[in-house]
Amino acid sequence: MNRLLLTAAVVCLIGLTPAILNAQFHMGVAPALGMNFNIHTGSDLPQSGTGFGVVFGGEADMHFTRSLGMIARLAFYDNRSGSFSTSGTQGGVNYTVDNSASLAYLNFEPLITISLPQSSFFFFGGPSLGFNIQGSGESTTTITTPGVTFPGGSTKQTSKASFKDLLVRFEFKIGAGYQIPIAKKINAIPQISFGFGLTQVQSDVSWRIMTLQLIVPVEFELM
Repeated sequence: MNRLLLTAAVVCLIGLTPAILNAQFHMGVAPALGMNFNIHTGSDLPQSGTGFGVVFGGEADMHFTRSLGMIARLAFYDNRSGSFSTSGTQGGVNYTVDNSASLAYLNFEPLITISLPQSSFFFFGGPSLGFNIQGSGESTTTITTPGVTFPGGSTKQTSKASFKDLLVRFEFKIGAGYQIPIAKKINAIPQISFGFGLTQVQSDVSWRIMTLQLIVPVEFELM
């Protein structure tokens, strides 16, 4: 009898599981647009650099329970550019050097979300994997000593280069967001996060990027 009851309970549980999951599972899709504040660090850089960049893409927002969910985000263009300036004196001539790096990635981010009970706030965290789609640098030297110029009469000289041996970028991201209903089954979901770059930008160069990101997806609920 006990075995019969146990078997019946298991069968009922298996039969009810899809209904339970369907009752709690929700999903939406959202285009997303945002801004990055990038911090470039590394022992091979003369000094730390900073810069702003845009990010746009889309995401699928899934909720498995009231508190647990997942964001699967694909950023088609994620700009991680930065710049820094140095100054010096050579042969009695003063100068400044402005260095900039133009970097962008195709990013995929599977992020676990945890929502607060009875609240629109949620936290998220997970990996971010970036494939480089843009990588170049520019260096501009400006002579600041009056009356001194480069050959040709200019006080500025610019050189450009394309970066080689750029690596697949891996970072760990944590952040928080807030869901704001703006229409029936349409929500704005502003999110702020910090991405800690775990891999080097370029092979054999001590150079990493940390990013503070503000992004606003507009979600359309599907189910």
